[in-house]
Amino acid sequence: MKSGTILLLGATNSGKSTLVNQIVGKRVSMVSRKKQSTTFNQKAVKNISETEFILQDTPGIYSAKTKISNRMTNTAFSAIDEANLILVVVDSGSTKNSEIDKIIKTLNESNQTTKIFLVLNKTDKVSREMVLEKIKALGDMNLFEEIFPISALIGDGVQEMLDIIKKYLPKSEKKFSNKKTLLVSKDIYYTEVTREKLYDRTHKEIPYECKITTDKISNSKNAITIHQTIHINKKSHKYILVGNKGSNLKSIGESSRLEISKFMNKKVNLFLFVKLTSINKS
Repeated sequence: MKSGTILLLGATNSGKSTLVNQIVGKRVSMVSRKKQSTTFNQKAVKNISETEFILQDTPGIYSAKTKISNRMTNTAFSAIDEANLILVVVDSGSTKNSEIDKIIKTLNESNQTTKIFLVLNKTDKVSREMVLEKIKALGDMNLFEEIFPISALIGDGVQEMLDIIKKYLPKSEKKFSNKKTLLVSKDIYYTEVTREKLYDRTHKEIPYECKITTDKISNSKNAITIHQTIHINKKSHKYILVGNKGSNLKSIGESSRLEISKFMNKKVNLFLFVKLTSINKS
């Protein structure tokens, strides 16, 4: 039996969360068009044959020097020492190098002996020539044990990648049951699902500082009832969130309810409230 933690690092929107979801086989990590939609280190687990893959998704590395960006970048890098393997996920079509340079610099300075792999994602979106150029440019750094061109979205190359990286995992007892896929508490998961749907619906109009809390969860034999509050710090954001005759809030709630219901395999009643609150940005 083999088991180990695999840390995913990458620039924002490189497809780390999509890769985690593809490996696990269900949506356990937040995916959004909005940059840095993953705000904390999320863990999920997938058992394949005699191998337990413990996947740790992290906030995307973003070069903007803001408090929230720096905090999320530090959160991502804080898990390096705990990982058995590291996957550096890169968008094959991206021409921005500052984020990947920052990741490589940090890994080189960490002086750790953990095996590091390069994952060239979104190969279905670019030409073969562009993928080969990326492999040459990044492969020459002598940092990566192996390079995997994949498409996390459609699954191309993902199984082949797992077949190789499992050889590098340590022999260990299984840490979680086969039924376990998500290694965060349910209230955090419910909060993350609603936050994803909120970002998808409002995108640029609502800032990252918008906070969602899961205030109450009630379980019965037939259903889960969830009460959540969306905290905003500007009155104008409330109008955007609620929408005309409540249309936006209704759409966010409906999408979140269906997502949670599918994951939990149970009927879900979701009640959303919007509250004007002073939000701590530090």
